[in-house]
Amino acid sequence: MSFFETEETHHLTFEAFAAHPFYTAINRSLVQRALAHLVTRPSGAPLTIVDMACGTGAVTRLITEELACQGLQARIIAVDPSADALRLAQQSSSEIGVAVAYFQGEADELPTLVREADAAFFCNAIHLIAEKGTTFRQMAAILAPGGVFACNSAFYQGSSDESTIRFSRLWIRHAVQWLRKAHPDVRLSREAKAIAMQWLTPEEYSSLLRESGFRQVETVQDLVLLSQDGLRDLGQYWLFIQGALPGVPLALGAAALGATVYETCQELGMAEVPRRWLQIVARKG
Repeated sequence: MSFFETEETHHLTFEAFAAHPFYTAINRSLVQRALAHLVTRPSGAPLTIVDMACGTGAVTRLITEELACQGLQARIIAVDPSADALRLAQQSSSEIGVAVAYFQGEADELPTLVREADAAFFCNAIHLIAEKGTTFRQMAAILAPGGVFACNSAFYQGSSDESTIRFSRLWIRHAVQWLRKAHPDVRLSREAKAIAMQWLTPEEYSSLLRESGFRQVETVQDLVLLSQDGLRDLGQYWLFIQGALPGVPLALGAAALGATVYETCQELGMAEVPRRWLQIVARKG
């Protein structure tokens, strides 16, 4: 899951999209479901919780909030391959006075950081992993027996209905038209390499998790209504731009998507765009 950070990607982060209430709500729901399975250690020692692919810390903050609500003490370890994202996450944690240990790294480096964890989260990024089974086994390896693993994604088979697909296609079409008028020298490139996303069904995710040592796999598909402002902010995230407009300079792609999102919603008469999130909670066997 290594991402190459450049000057282009530095300001085109996921942070603005992650700040929207719908994003907070869907992730808080997963955190609450996962933490409900935790059992306080008999010794009274703090729990150990890992947040893999923590990004700018949106889910990490939700974990700390829910732990406080339940009166639980925990050591939180947050890991992400992006140095830029970790800087933002650390800054946010410092501002609200939350103690989190942040590390730059990949999932395969987790065993060097933690063992016998009580829970591990991998939120809104599992779709970017090519070898999902390998990652699930890595997560299982750092969990104690009975430990809880939670992940979610809005990029899986079943996430979009016809209206969502219609919106996405029209938005990209308008963005391409905008580029042709404003920057006629810019062209999409079929050869441009975007980070590949393997879209699985909920059943395929469940099967992979059981093969990787998890049991009692629970999957829920929650409907989320993406606001127009939320869609605008999604269009300013470099990974989304790269997938929607391959080969286009990221700054121009952000401008094109930002300039056309509202007219696309207006043309379709959509105040919000529906999207389903797959929420998964599994317990290690």
